[in-house]
Amino acid sequence: MVPDILKNLHQKTYRLETIVTEQKNPFYLTVKKYARHAEIYYLGEEKDRFKYHVLVVDFIFSDDDHAMGKFLKQVSYLFDELELTVDKAGNMVEVNNLDFLRLRWAGMLAKLSETHQGEVIDNYFSEISSLLEDESRLIGFLGGYPMFGLLFNGLLQPFDTKRKRASPDGFTEIMTPVKDGDKVTLTISPENPDPTEIDHFRGIFIFKGDHYEEGFTEIRKHHTHLKHSLLWIG
Repeated sequence: MVPDILKNLHQKTYRLETIVTEQKNPFYLTVKKYARHAEIYYLGEEKDRFKYHVLVVDFIFSDDDHAMGKFLKQVSYLFDELELTVDKAGNMVEVNNLDFLRLRWAGMLAKLSETHQGEVIDNYFSEISSLLEDESRLIGFLGGYPMFGLLFNGLLQPFDTKRKRASPDGFTEIMTPVKDGDKVTLTISPENPDPTEIDHFRGIFIFKGDHYEEGFTEIRKHHTHLKHSLLWIG
């Protein structure tokens, strides 16, 4: 039986946003925002795993009037339509339209190469091509907080006690649920950030009944401050 929280993702729309603040020097910092509206459709169950169609219907870039912003926005369209398999906890385990993504990237690469050149761009192209050839790496990328890690994060199941999981950033996250009526607030803190480059981490996920309503993580490392948020909007 599909866990109710997973089942109730069907026909939901979420706003996912990343805000990157970078301290260039003691007197200058930059702030960039990247937001998406994603529609989620539950496609059914197969061998105790669950199929989803994720459709990104809108991209919003704070710097899309700049050359690099326009470039990144074009590349982002590669992942605007995904067919995914997740396990009972909500962990992403398969990308079912991988061949479609590879064919799409081949067409995008040919077109983008006509107008974007240079070593940095070539390395970026090479990294995406390599990513698409390794499904496990692709799942890791899509499951990161900047992509869909606030949605398919292994937390979409009822639980009553504190537990731990491995963070995409290399430390252990401690998750503590707090109940208030039909509302569950899941707070996340780091267990062992010292061996990593993380200076600060915190997170919160909010469930009401069988609906996943909101998620947020904040990460500071070196001179970069990352905020990732998810909000159910329809």
